[in-house]
Amino acid sequence: MVNANKFRAKMVENGYTQKSLAAASGMNENTLGAKINGKSFFDTREVNTLCDLMHIEEPAEKCDIFLA
Repeated sequence: MVNANKFRAKMVENGYTQKSLAAASGMNENTLGAKINGKSFFDTREVNTLCDLMHIEEPAEKCDIFLA
Protein backbone atom coordinates (compact mmCIF):
# COMPACT_ATOMS: atom_id res chain seq x y z
CA MET A 1 0.00 0.00 0.00
CA VAL A 2 1.12 3.56 -0.68
CA ASN A 3 2.26 5.86 2.10
CA ALA A 4 -0.25 8.58 1.21
CA ASN A 5 1.35 11.26 3.36
CA LYS A 6 4.80 10.80 1.84
CA PHE A 7 3.30 10.57 -1.65
CA ARG A 8 1.37 13.82 -1.22
CA ALA A 9 4.39 15.58 0.30
CA LYS A 10 6.55 14.58 -2.66
CA MET A 11 3.79 15.61 -5.06
CA VAL A 12 3.57 19.09 -3.52
CA GLU A 13 7.37 19.37 -3.26
CA ASN A 14 7.48 18.97 -7.03
CA GLY A 15 4.76 21.55 -7.67
CA TYR A 16 1.94 19.16 -8.52
CA THR A 17 -1.65 19.00 -7.44
CA GLN A 18 -3.43 15.68 -7.67
CA LYS A 19 -5.16 16.94 -10.80
CA SER A 20 -1.96 18.14 -12.49
CA LEU A 21 -0.03 14.98 -11.57
CA ALA A 22 -2.82 12.82 -12.92
CA ALA A 23 -2.78 14.75 -16.19
CA ALA A 24 1.01 14.60 -16.47
CA SER A 25 1.01 10.85 -15.87
CA GLY A 26 -1.86 10.13 -18.26
CA MET A 27 -4.06 8.91 -15.44
CA ASN A 28 -7.60 9.93 -14.51
CA GLU A 29 -7.68 12.12 -11.38
CA ASN A 30 -10.19 9.83 -9.63
CA THR A 31 -8.07 6.79 -10.44
CA LEU A 32 -4.97 8.46 -9.01
CA GLY A 33 -6.89 9.41 -5.87
CA ALA A 34 -8.13 5.85 -5.41
CA LYS A 35 -4.59 4.51 -5.75
CA ILE A 36 -3.14 7.06 -3.32
CA ASN A 37 -5.86 6.17 -0.80
CA GLY A 38 -5.26 2.42 -1.11
CA LYS A 39 -8.53 1.54 -2.83
CA SER A 40 -6.62 0.35 -5.88
CA PHE A 41 -2.98 -0.42 -6.64
CA PHE A 42 -0.32 1.14 -8.84
CA ASP A 43 1.21 -1.08 -11.49
CA THR A 44 4.94 -1.02 -12.22
CA ARG A 45 4.58 1.29 -15.23
CA GLU A 46 2.60 3.81 -13.19
CA VAL A 47 5.14 3.75 -10.36
CA ASN A 48 7.99 4.34 -12.81
CA THR A 49 6.13 7.22 -14.49
CA LEU A 50 5.27 8.87 -11.18
CA CYS A 51 8.83 8.46 -9.90
CA ASP A 52 10.16 10.13 -13.04
CA LEU A 53 7.69 13.00 -12.72
CA MET A 54 8.34 13.53 -9.00
CA HIS A 55 12.14 12.98 -9.26
CA ILE A 56 12.15 9.95 -6.97
CA GLU A 57 15.39 8.16 -7.81
CA GLU A 58 16.59 6.42 -4.66
CA PRO A 59 15.32 2.84 -4.30
CA ALA A 60 14.83 3.32 -0.55
CA GLU A 61 12.62 6.36 -1.15
CA LYS A 62 10.59 4.44 -3.74
CA CYS A 63 10.05 1.67 -1.20
CA ASP A 64 9.13 4.14 1.55
CA ILE A 65 6.44 5.66 -0.65
CA PHE A 66 5.11 2.78 -2.75
CA LEU A 67 5.65 -0.24 -0.49
CA ALA A 68 4.51 1.16 2.84
